Amino acid sequence: MVRTLPVDINRRSVHSIEPQLREFETSESFAIELTNHGSATHVHLNVDDGLADAISLDGGNHFVEAGRTRRIEATVDQRSRPVSGRLKIVTGYGAETAVIDVSLIPPEETPEKEPVEVDERLSKPQPRQRDPPAQQPETGVPARALAAGALVVLALLFVVIGSLIAGNPAVILGVGIVLVAIAAAAALLYSS
Repeated sequence: MVRTLPVDINRRSVHSIEPQLREFETSESFAIELTNHGSATHVHLNVDDGLADAISLDGGNHFVEAGRTRRIEATVDQRSRPVSGRLKIVTGYGAETAVIDVSLIPPEETPEKEPVEVDERLSKPQPRQRDPPAQQPETGVPARALAAGALVVLALLFVVIGSLIAGNPAVILGVGIVLVAIAAAAALLYSS
């Protein structure tokens, strides 16, 4: 938060300067607020040697219009504390002068924050909710393949029994070739 140093100009008489504070203490940059209650005027601001290295003003000579307020930024070098000095405000080309004692102090120590209490229940792991089991691809043989295989085996059994009953060597050779082909097809089916 920027602090403000209010100063009234031309309120009592032409070129009058009335700072609302004669002593100003701050730990941060601030604004000099010049409020002109009369005709337009030039206001000159400067700091003495004690503050020259610690405060930089936004310009030295300022024109303040009639009935207006002008803010001049005073930037404080954070490394230059504690230090004291004087801010001089001049109007009417030296006809009137006001002096404000300015003290730059170290920033207030921030109080230690109170420790945050943590509920002991938070230190214990919470049980995880289990996700529903994902659909996994079946690695076994599908039921349809087993049923088809059983039908093929049953049909082959009838063919083998029929060929043995017939006793014809050509039929037995044909049944053997069919059996080898079915065995090869089954092996390819189950290997993929």
